[in-house]
Amino acid sequence: MNRRYMIPLLSTFVCWGSVYAASKIALGTIPPVTLLAMRYLVAIPALFLLLKIRGALRPVEKKHMGTIAAIGFTGYFASFCLQMLGINRLTGSVSSLLGAMNPIFIPVLAALFLGEKLTARKVLCVAVSMTGVTVIVGVGGTADVPGAALMLLSVFLWSGASIIIRRLRGCYDPMQVAMMSMIVALPFTGTWAVIELQTNACTLTAGAIAAVLFMGLVGTATAHSLWNYSLSKMDASFCSMFYPLQPLTSSVLGVLLLGEKITASFLIGGVIICCGIVAAVASGRDS
Repeated sequence: MNRRYMIPLLSTFVCWGSVYAASKIALGTIPPVTLLAMRYLVAIPALFLLLKIRGALRPVEKKHMGTIAAIGFTGYFASFCLQMLGINRLTGSVSSLLGAMNPIFIPVLAALFLGEKLTARKVLCVAVSMTGVTVIVGVGGTADVPGAALMLLSVFLWSGASIIIRRLRGCYDPMQVAMMSMIVALPFTGTWAVIELQTNACTLTAGAIAAVLFMGLVGTATAHSLWNYSLSKMDASFCSMFYPLQPLTSSVLGVLLLGEKITASFLIGGVIICCGIVAAVASGRDS
């Protein structure tokens, strides 16, 4: 494997990890769901432009409309709204760590809805990672329990959306699927944002605007491009092995930019969760 392929792969998770720090900055003056709607308003045009430049934009077939609607509502509306509400209650470090647990939930949902084999090893991976969550939010933990619950539900819904996305494998560029799903989610997210703004103040400071632009352009458009490029050059199982780099990035940025403190419970729980993630990905590769 050419080592230069590792640069975009590692950059993907750095981009995703940095989104949590940017979110915390923006959430200082922008309500959570309103922030998500703003992110989509930046990301959708950026993804459209990238697809046009690459010549990868395809007409959507009618038979796929329902699938795209399900992905948009479940993943990009419900899951991401819960994610933003969770991030609003947690530190960037904890929310990113919990948000990186997709490789844990996907095998379980794939077994339930796709008939894929759920091995004892995969069940053990789930148990290990949930033990790590318990360490972080349980006895001696410092994380907000409702916030952690919102994040875990968000990850569960996103894992479900990822299962649905498999139905479109090979039909459209993944970036187009993401863009179309955001378009589906935007009216729902926008409606919630309008309701949210009736009782929550929104101030567009220079820092908040910069954070929104960063989330849309770097955390979404750029990260999707780098991820798709990495998947075109390397196996998905190998690429997924680097998920723990996401919370590592957010933890470093949380300390440097947000003044967050890394507690012993976070370190211990984080190591346990990352072990579960790596083992889950390795289990999927071996099966």
